[in-house]
Amino acid sequence: MVAGATPMRRSRLRAGLLIVVAAALAGIGLATWQNVSARRPHTIADLGADFLPEVAQHIQTFRRVKLKNGKAVWEVEAEDAQYYENDQQVVVRKPKVTFYLENGQRRAELVGAEGRLTLDGKELAAVTLTGEVVLVFDDLVLRTEVATYDHAADRIDAPGAVSIRGKTLDVHGEGLQMDVTPRRVRLLSGVHTVLKSDAAKKS
Repeated sequence: MVAGATPMRRSRLRAGLLIVVAAALAGIGLATWQNVSARRPHTIADLGADFLPEVAQHIQTFRRVKLKNGKAVWEVEAEDAQYYENDQQVVVRKPKVTFYLENGQRRAELVGAEGRLTLDGKELAAVTLTGEVVLVFDDLVLRTEVATYDHAADRIDAPGAVSIRGKTLDVHGEGLQMDVTPRRVRLLSGVHTVLKSDAAKKS
C-alpha cells in the first residue's frame, strides 16, 4: 500500500500543477484582452487624422455662399455633404449651384442628383454634377447627365447628349461648351435644331 501511494501522489501533483498553470494563463489572457479592448478606438475620431487621412466630415443641410463687396457671387446648397480635407473636395447629394451675374441682376442655376465640388482654399475651383443635370439660364433650359463648371474659364462643359429648350427653339446635340459671362453656347456635334413657330409659341 505504501509503495503504490507514491505514483498516485505524483499524478495528483502533476494534475494540480496543470490546473494552476492553466488558471494563470487564463488570467494573463483576460488581462491582455481587457488592456487591448480599453485601448481600441471606439469611434472614427478616436483613430486620429493620421491613421485615417481620407475620413470625410459629414455635413447635413450643406450651404456655402461666396460674397464679393457684400453681394453673392455664387451659392451652393445640398441636402448633405461629405468634406474630404486632403483632396479639398466636397461630395454633395442633390446639389443646387446658383451663379449670380451682373451684380445679381441675372442668375444661372445648375442642379443634379450628385455633385463634387473642388476647392482652392475658400474659392470654388470647379463643380461636377451628375444624374439628371438641369441648367436654367435666362430663357434656356439645358438637360444632360454630366456637367462641369470651371471657375477659371467661367465655362460649363457637358461631354454627353444635351438638349436645350428655349422660347424660340429646341436643340439636341452631343457635347456642349457654354461660356457663362458673356453667355455663349456651342454644341460640338450631331446638332439638330427645331425652330418654334409663332403659333406654337402662343399655344
